[in-house]
Amino acid sequence: MTVLKSLKKEEQKMFDTNELFGKEKIGKILIKLSLPVMLAQLIQALYNIVDSFFVGRYSGFGLTALSIIYPIQLLMIAFAVGTGVGINSLVSRRLGAKKYDEADSAATHGILLSVFSWIVFLIISLTAVKPFVKMMGASGA
Repeated sequence: MTVLKSLKKEEQKMFDTNELFGKEKIGKILIKLSLPVMLAQLIQALYNIVDSFFVGRYSGFGLTALSIIYPIQLLMIAFAVGTGVGINSLVSRRLGAKKYDEADSAATHGILLSVFSWIVFLIISLTAVKPFVKMMGASGA
């Protein structure tokens, strides 16, 4: 049984109607859709600032470690967000076309892709982080 088929009739109507895009102005739609993304980016930036503040109070070496590893963290976040946006777009287009089985398949493939990318980043982390840290000029790595 697919996820979408298990929804109640009322919940399926939500996927069938096009209330927002057919009737609202573009500017209003952009604001409504962009605010959650902007909030997520703000939270991520605040996380890094607060993390640096507290680690920097504890140790200068810790702050240096955060600065050296930050590009790797940023790469992982960028890959995850890009993949998530792509999968969401694919699922949305399939739902809009009322191809519920294909939407369910795309969502399933998105989950599998996230597990696969986790394994790839795990392997990269176990094998390449030490040389990367040395290349960035850290001593004692």
